[in-house]
Amino acid sequence: MRKIALILLMVNLMTQGYSQNILLSKSHNPQNEPIGYIVDYLRLDSVSFFSIGQFHRSEIKSVHLNKQEPAIIITTKLLIVLNGELLSNSKEKSKLSTINLNDIELITKMDKEKSKKMYGKKGKNGVLDIIIKTL
Repeated sequence: MRKIALILLMVNLMTQGYSQNILLSKSHNPQNEPIGYIVDYLRLDSVSFFSIGQFHRSEIKSVHLNKQEPAIIITTKLLIVLNGELLSNSKEKSKLSTINLNDIELITKMDKEKSKKMYGKKGKNGVLDIIIKTL
């Protein structure tokens, strides 16, 4: 239970005090499985998630708990770029759900200033740039 509380504290700090609290109990995670993270359909482990860096409160639409498995789902306002392709709507972003974590080469979160320069208005909230290994 302490491990879950620590993870929740870290998520809270990373999202800089996002107003929605997520409470995990043993009923949600009876086997004490590692907590996963799903960011805009992209499934990440804790190492990958924390390597992205902090999410500012203004970059997040919602945060909630996946009740089927121990995972925290974060929906962002960030523009998603996958191997140079802009994913602008939910249907396009759902492609991220098929990506295996081992196939990800690099994930970079660009701040608003840099993303506005590169992508104009579309990048006004920041960009999550994902590069996957090519076959």
